[in-house]
This record gives sequence, structure tokens and C-alpha cells, in this order.
Amino acid sequence: MSDECMYIDACANANKSCRSCFSYNKYKPPKQPYTLGGRKGPTGVKKEGMAFEERGTKRYNQAIREAKDVARRQIASGGKHWALGDMITEEELTASLAEFKERGTISASGEKQITIKKQWLDKLSEEAEAMNRSFYFLPFTFKGQDTDYVAMEYDRFLAYVQMIQTMAERMRILEDKVVSLERGS
Repeated sequence: MSDECMYIDACANANKSCRSCFSYNKYKPPKQPYTLGGRKGPTGVKKEGMAFEERGTKRYNQAIREAKDVARRQIASGGKHWALGDMITEEELTASLAEFKERGTISASGEKQITIKKQWLDKLSEEAEAMNRSFYFLPFTFKGQDTDYVAMEYDRFLAYVQMIQTMAERMRILEDKVVSLERGS
């Protein structure tokens, strides 16, 4: 049959199923090559979520006023084996890794919802460890909303709280020393 088949050059099953093919019933079009794109889709449009990553990184830097741009977006995040996380921070005490998620799912009752997958958190934990980061978190938002949220291990959250409390207490002690020195002068 293969000598007579007009699809022999265009069939994915050529020379595999030719003996059992009758009236082109085993014809299968060849697979189209698929290439992995970068962070931009085929039309050059930014991948969904990049604006959220940029907004989150900018807001983090605004929150850390004393430091100058300690957070940066990870170039090619998710696209390369070495590009871990979406945002990396470089503070001395709280260097961290973040993975941003933006979703627009609507529930059956018409409410916006997001599913936080355990595998996201597990992967983030592994990537943070690989990058020597003690802190890691998963900021998320709903498409079209301005309010951002964060998911993280409770122990990590408590470590932040403990650090804030310790620093606040140290600051109070130093302020008391300054006041007592000023009174003594």
C-alpha cells in the first residue's frame, strides 16, 4: 500500500502502519514542531502576571525605604533552571524569595477565587533553600484588583513578627539611652 499512498510523505504513521492502512484510515498528520517561548507569547504580548510581579517588586522596595531597591524581578523566572522565583530580595536580615500568582477564576456562585497549590509552596521552599534564603512567600492577587495578598508558612510569618518585635525593643532601648544622654548633658 505504501507505494500507492499519496500521503506517504505527509503521514506520521508512514512505514509503521502502511500494511494495515486501507482507504487512508491510518493516516495521521505529522506533529507540528512546538518551541518553548520566553515570557512573551507568540504575539509579543507580556505573559500574564508580569505586571503583578513588577507591581509587587516596586511595592516591596517602597516598603523598605531605608534600603535602595533591595528587591528585583527574576529575569526569565520559570523559563530557566537557574531562574528561581519571581522576585529576589537582598536585605541583610530578611533576604527572601517570592513567587507571584495572579488568577481570575470565578466560582459557581460568581465570586472570585484562587486555589493556592501546595506544590507551589513546596517548590518555593526548595528554591529558597537552594538560594540560601530563610524567607519566602507567595504574593497573590485577583485579576483586575488592586489588593494583593500573601501566602506563607506560619513559622516564616512568626519569624518576621519576632524580628520586628526584637528590632522594636532594641530601638526603644537605644531611644531611652539617647534621651538619658541628652538629659545628662
